[in-house]
Amino acid sequence: MQSGISVSTEVHDAFAGFISNPSLFCLPITITDEQLVPLQPISFSHGSSSDGDDNRQFFASLPSLADHLQPKTPIYLLLRRSQEHAETGLIALSFVPSNSPVRSKTLFASTRAALIRELGSENFAENIFATDVEEVLDEEEWKERELDLNAKSGAGGAGGDDRRDELMGEQERELNAVKRGENDARDMWKRRMDIGIGGTVSSDGNKGGQLSGAGASESSTLFKTGDGAEEALQILGQDGAAVFLAIDVKTETLNLVGTESSVAPESLSGHIPASEPQYTFYRHPGSSELIFIYTCPSGSSIKQRMLHASSRAGLLVWATRNGVSVNHKVCSLFFPRIRFQ
Repeated sequence: MQSGISVSTEVHDAFAGFISNPSLFCLPITITDEQLVPLQPISFSHGSSSDGDDNRQFFASLPSLADHLQPKTPIYLLLRRSQEHAETGLIALSFVPSNSPVRSKTLFASTRAALIRELGSENFAENIFATDVEEVLDEEEWKERELDLNAKSGAGGAGGDDRRDELMGEQERELNAVKRGENDARDMWKRRMDIGIGGTVSSDGNKGGQLSGAGASESSTLFKTGDGAEEALQILGQDGAAVFLAIDVKTETLNLVGTESSVAPESLSGHIPASEPQYTFYRHPGSSELIFIYTCPSGSSIKQRMLHASSRAGLLVWATRNGVSVNHKVCSLFFPRIRFQ
């Protein structure tokens, strides 16, 4: 489906200026009144000269994108990998948050192909679709994409993955398998939900709320919630309150693990299991801020980690619908890295 929006002269001129100036890191482009509009380009961060390391320069500049990543506002980000190798290809990144209005999702999704085509697809080495801020700003996400890209271009498909696995330790192989599972789950939802436009799965009448996967629309469902899960969230208005949740792999149901009141920050880690994934909502005493914590210890099974990782965004949507407003998110793959003052 195409939106019918074409690339204006203003966008072409802005892109030409971006191409010709290697000191520019990003050209943001938005859609206003159904017209593509270029925003002020972003330079590489000061002090991030590559000195032979393209990745260091690129990663150092990623935080400068944060101001353009709003929770409900899609945007296109045209990125340059480095100043010194400006000619090796750009990155076309489409950021379309999962909870964006459906109209915005439709417009940006149906315009991205035309934008890249009219600017010259030969200019872009990568075309990335992201729904979460971490997918854009997190250095590890970019490293994993680069590994996947190198594996596919070097040996193609599964063979490249096998050869890459041979170079990894056991723990790295497990984490890589989880990452592949997350990507597979994300791709499944993109195909199934068409970024939230049609293809939804209606509620099946099961008791409790429904937990949707990453990228799902509000009417889509993936997991059931067990008894007491929604009700437990009500205690989070109290300082020091904590709610612990986890997904049962066999039934694919979000279950309430337990609740605690008056939990001191220094003792919170004692309520987080060392061998299983868990979601924790914690009302920090004193600051009264609500913190969401996702822990995924390396000792947990791959299926556990895949289910919990791919359902994280949907869990937060479910919590928001039940009146929970999260101030901070913390994710840790290894136990016990959760420390609060």
